[in-house]
Amino acid sequence: MTSYAKGDKVEVWSNSQKAWCTDGLVLEAPHIDCEIDGYAIPAGAVKVTSSAGTKWILPDQVAEVLRKVQGDGLDPLPTPALTGPSSPPGKETRSGMCKMGCSRPVQPGLTRGMKAFDTCCKKCAQGKGGHDANCGGSAAPLGRKDTSLLEDPRSWLNGLLSSEETLNKHVSKVLASAGKDGSLTAELAKEAVSRHLLQPIGITLQVNDRAASEWVSTYGTGGVLDKAAFTKLAQVLIQDRLQAWFPEKLCAQIHNFVRKNPVANVESVYEVGRLLGEGSFGKVYDVKHRVSGESRVCKKIAKLKGKIGMKVEEILQEIESMAMLDHPNVIKVYEYFEDKESVSQIMEPCCGGELQDKINDVFQKGQPRYAETFVCDVMKQTLRALAFMHSHNFMHKDLKPQNIMLVSKDSSSIKVIDFGLAELFEPDQKHSDAFGGTLLYMAPEVFKLKLEFKSDIWSAGVILYNLLTGDYPFMATWPLPKGKTMEWWQSELTRSIQEDRFRDNKLLPSWSPESLDLLRITLEKDVRNRPEAAGCLEHPWFTKHEAAPPPLSVGVTQCLEAYALQPEMKKAIFLLIAHMCTAPALQELRAIFTHFDVLNRGALSLSHFREVLFKSGMASLQVERITHALDQDKSGAVTWTEFLAAALCVSVCRNRRLVEAAFSVFDKDGDGKVSLEDFSDYFALGDEREVWLRHLPRQLQIIGDKGPDGKYTKVAFSDRFVVSKRIGARFLRSNLWSTLANAWASGSVFCGCTTS
Repeated sequence: MTSYAKGDKVEVWSNSQKAWCTDGLVLEAPHIDCEIDGYAIPAGAVKVTSSAGTKWILPDQVAEVLRKVQGDGLDPLPTPALTGPSSPPGKETRSGMCKMGCSRPVQPGLTRGMKAFDTCCKKCAQGKGGHDANCGGSAAPLGRKDTSLLEDPRSWLNGLLSSEETLNKHVSKVLASAGKDGSLTAELAKEAVSRHLLQPIGITLQVNDRAASEWVSTYGTGGVLDKAAFTKLAQVLIQDRLQAWFPEKLCAQIHNFVRKNPVANVESVYEVGRLLGEGSFGKVYDVKHRVSGESRVCKKIAKLKGKIGMKVEEILQEIESMAMLDHPNVIKVYEYFEDKESVSQIMEPCCGGELQDKINDVFQKGQPRYAETFVCDVMKQTLRALAFMHSHNFMHKDLKPQNIMLVSKDSSSIKVIDFGLAELFEPDQKHSDAFGGTLLYMAPEVFKLKLEFKSDIWSAGVILYNLLTGDYPFMATWPLPKGKTMEWWQSELTRSIQEDRFRDNKLLPSWSPESLDLLRITLEKDVRNRPEAAGCLEHPWFTKHEAAPPPLSVGVTQCLEAYALQPEMKKAIFLLIAHMCTAPALQELRAIFTHFDVLNRGALSLSHFREVLFKSGMASLQVERITHALDQDKSGAVTWTEFLAAALCVSVCRNRRLVEAAFSVFDKDGDGKVSLEDFSDYFALGDEREVWLRHLPRQLQIIGDKGPDGKYTKVAFSDRFVVSKRIGARFLRSNLWSTLANAWASGSVFCGCTTS
């Protein structure tokens, strides 16, 4: 490998520009492990500056992104293999093939930056020749590590601290393993702690001599530790590990992030673009958040005046319903504004239009018919959204193609919208007598005022019929026969829905028998025989069209581990950012999330998610720390945005605009400063208020010292989150850097002792 020295002229590969920057200059190139600018720098790392910016390049990346300029020529050694005669890496990469030109397919999955891998394996990406053993999928995937002989870390640690007898028995085993029953010198205490104290959970500790000497002087007498003293030491160390690995959780809930913006004028926060649509009570605009640059939509609804507009309480109820439903197939609401004339909902954009438009394009405008896989995918997502809503006691009540939006024109990803009629059932409530919905999509029991969750399944069946035929399964004569009124039409349609079998259609036989069977059971008139949403998702039709499960790739698991190491305050802010931003690789992350949601409840059960992490090759302690960290709302499951917060924690820290947008949430007056009270007003809510107020002062130390006015500045806040500043080291690839950063971030440096 080429060596570099300070002052060397180099070319630097820029991923953002997809080109070599020819104006590169080496600023630092240490040949030994050292500390520079307050960071631990490994030997072989290179700090360069170019038109793409200033950055550190780690040793295992140098060959891929750096090449030396020698006189008028380039040193060819560090230049990676190319995809063509003169193509730099990535410039002309064939779809699905390694950018290094080795003619192998790229590895599946996502990197830590939530981008699809563009090389076949790590070894090939380094440009040194050769491939990893599992390159191209030839090797078996990582299997679960043998943890059958290990204790569950959290339960075991808690068990020792809660039972004096259990702790004494364990200390006796530790001393026996160390060959002593007491009278431990500093050297023997060091061995007992490092090798034996946490052996049942597979953890060894690295202890320095100074720490061991301090233990003896603090807890011992006469220069040694007797059994009682060692027991006290063990209790202190175990308590320290439990608090470091499983800190008291500061609960954060997504629905608390959706609130009224104190600024009355929506135009001061968003750039308002073109009018997207107009309805009876309001208009929908394309908008862009001024700070983050995120694209959103603004639904401006006129307040009720006379007979025009909507009641404010009805508008706010719809916002509350959307805020409660955190699912990848349910439209997300961010915030709302209120002035004298209207309430403006700010929601995520769906650029593909209504599902109804897609149906009309095929059956009315003659466009090519979509594939059955499209229909299957749309129905699967719709039923998953319903399964999630019903598990949270929400009934939509107005499901129809107009209330299903396509995320983009060229994908089948959908979002369920319009919760104006949605009803939240009480925990023991079985039925509702609140009539509502769209007549063509109403289930038979609706007319008997016995609405239940399965009424939404009927509506989904009507949507399936729409998708297959472009028509309706139940319809009264239209246009109206001579002498008949709309009242007659509505009455006849109501009768047909309750009494008739759904209509035959000449297009139905062209679809698969499995799809028609699902249609039949969703349009079952007897609600007792109609399946629930989760039952529908077990239908063979979905199994037939099931895609290959996406991998929980190394990049994603590393992000989950990095997130678990963060202080509680940072986890809460990452959750806020995940709620606010449009995630990179959103489709891939949604596929991962929904694949592991085996219960179709819109959340990953902790017990099953543990198995997923074990199968990715993680050790017990890693698994327990991740599951503890991701369950931010203490629900016993990992929700969609909780998963996103962990998966995006690395890429978010490369986006200053998103970090500053998070700060603006707390900075209500826009003066670039926030106080402890600003954070407490946002996070310290309800039953969690006391816990947050107790922890907030210490947690806010991660931002830095307060100014003379007792407030924290936007600059200090951003510098603690943006990767090029304070937290960059913990996300870098070097094993040395990762070890040091993990120990620092997790608080595992205690009395000179670090986890191995």
